[in-house]
Amino acid sequence: MNKNLVVYEQALQDTFFGGSQPAMIDYMLWPWFERLPLLVETGFQFNADGQFPKLAAWVQAMQANENVKKVEIPTEVLKKFLETYKTGQPVYDFD
Repeated sequence: MNKNLVVYEQALQDTFFGGSQPAMIDYMLWPWFERLPLLVETGFQFNADGQFPKLAAWVQAMQANENVKKVEIPTEVLKKFLETYKTGQPVYDFD
């Protein structure tokens, strides 16, 4: 996984991929990064070795972004969905 994240680390030249403010590219990439905590159970932990300082700062900036906060999906809800997805009968509505 880290091998594939290198390209994003190298491409990030400012706070956001779109520059000093988030742009469509940031919002399009975010859902994939929002789901990275789900991989902890597989043994992957994002930036555990500090290899991606720019990308880690981007994740923090995105988490602090008001637009992202409005549509944030808590990790626990993502985990619940993943468990139902694994059974072949995904549940899309959680409280």
